[in-house]
Amino acid sequence: MLSARAGRWLRGVAAVFVALVVVALVVATWVYSGQIDEKLLAAGQALPAYELEVLAVAGGEVSLPRGAAAERAGVWGLEWETGYARVGPVAAITAREVKRPLLGVAGDLRPGRRVLMDPLVYESDPADAGVEYENVIVEGPLGNCPAWRTEGEDDTWVILVHGRGVSRRQALRVLPVLAEEGFPTLTITYRNDPGAPDGGGRSGLGNPEWEDLQAAVEYALERGAADVVLMGYGAGGTTAAVFLHESTDASPVKGLVLDAPLLDARAAVDADARAHNVPGFIVGWARGLATLRFGVDWGLLNQLDRAGEFTVPILLFHGSADAEAPVEVSDRFAELLPGLVRYVRTEGAGHAESWNADPAGYERALAAFLAEVAGGPAGD
Repeated sequence: MLSARAGRWLRGVAAVFVALVVVALVVATWVYSGQIDEKLLAAGQALPAYELEVLAVAGGEVSLPRGAAAERAGVWGLEWETGYARVGPVAAITAREVKRPLLGVAGDLRPGRRVLMDPLVYESDPADAGVEYENVIVEGPLGNCPAWRTEGEDDTWVILVHGRGVSRRQALRVLPVLAEEGFPTLTITYRNDPGAPDGGGRSGLGNPEWEDLQAAVEYALERGAADVVLMGYGAGGTTAAVFLHESTDASPVKGLVLDAPLLDARAAVDADARAHNVPGFIVGWARGLATLRFGVDWGLLNQLDRAGEFTVPILLFHGSADAEAPVEVSDRFAELLPGLVRYVRTEGAGHAESWNADPAGYERALAAFLAEVAGGPAGD
């Protein structure tokens, strides 16, 4: 038998051990909630990383080193510090290099340049995409938000909302087809964007950004729109969805286009945790702590749980290789709303890269959807 002294010693050791375990769990939970903030809520844009070296430029083609980035399917931008180009689908692959056709070059592209593959395709504004536009200001609840406005003969406006950590350039890829189809557009910025009001430097993943979107809808209606279609990328899709749920007057919205939407932020956190072998109970506690620390309302942002609240037609694009917004959530969303959702699942495409993989197919689906929900100018 243990002596009384030994028993006290063992109980003391056990108490210390339990205390250390509790401290370790608390620290792990705090740290992971911080990682949720960094990966999901931080509103800034990442600095470009020019990781590819141009091997050759000749005969209207650029040669890049073999690898996943250079071999991505479809149409892409090619960015470097002092210039920008557009490249078409892969023309040839050898043991060492990937050749892609040059569709347009602005700047000095030559061997040795360090470049990156940019999914946004166009460098700066709608003029780069061949679309005439006007810089306008939308008066949001926190202050003035810059926007691009393009004209069209239809009385349905398309309002475009970019995702977290990306600029409004994200919408440039579809502006040409929207102009061709006759739709006026408003490509907005919102709180925490460059030139827009400070929102505290942290994304709400749609809440309260939906209030800035509401100001954009009101702007369109005050300037002749009979109704609107909302198009959102990533967390911009969440913003559009939350607007439909939370606005006191979402009746002008005739349709919703979602590209790689973050339909359940919890699922994105869980997927990242699984990829990094973070225990499920730590993840659950960290999500709760993120609510206390950063104000995240996971339930409000869960569009699967709120699927029954949608009433307008939805066109949904999502790439099967999306590493940011789990495609399985979109799969389930489409299953829950078979009468409302038209689903384009793009095999092999990454986050918000469905257009890049198949520009023509993407634009056909978008134009057909808009023709159905808009119906042409009033009186037609």
